[in-house]
Amino acid sequence: MIMTAGIFTVAVLGAESTFALIHRFKLSTIRASCLSTLVFCGLLSLIPADFKMMPLQAAFFGATFVGMTDKSRMGAKRVLIASLLFALIYIFLIPLARGLGGGLGAAAFVSCAIIYSISRWVFKKI
Repeated sequence: MIMTAGIFTVAVLGAESTFALIHRFKLSTIRASCLSTLVFCGLLSLIPADFKMMPLQAAFFGATFVGMTDKSRMGAKRVLIASLLFALIYIFLIPLARGLGGGLGAAAFVSCAIIYSISRWVFKKI
């Protein structure tokens, strides 16, 4: 339960920090993702080693892919929702895809695509 809450928390932090670095501080997408991931991993290294950190690091890194989205497609609120959806996909589907490459990127793409599609559909109905 604690790990699940941690994954949701780091997914939101990863996506929102990357999104902010790109759109507020004008960093490139790759630099924003790398910087936020390095800072996060640096902070995690201060925690005692008996705590399982690899799932949190992977969730944070994957969520930075969600934050790489363009502001014209999804704003900060939609990035927040997509990061929560990414956390769900990460928790339930990524373990089923072990050994397959690109799982984090695929999960980020699917979460962004779903939120983008839903928002486009809702705006067409309004």
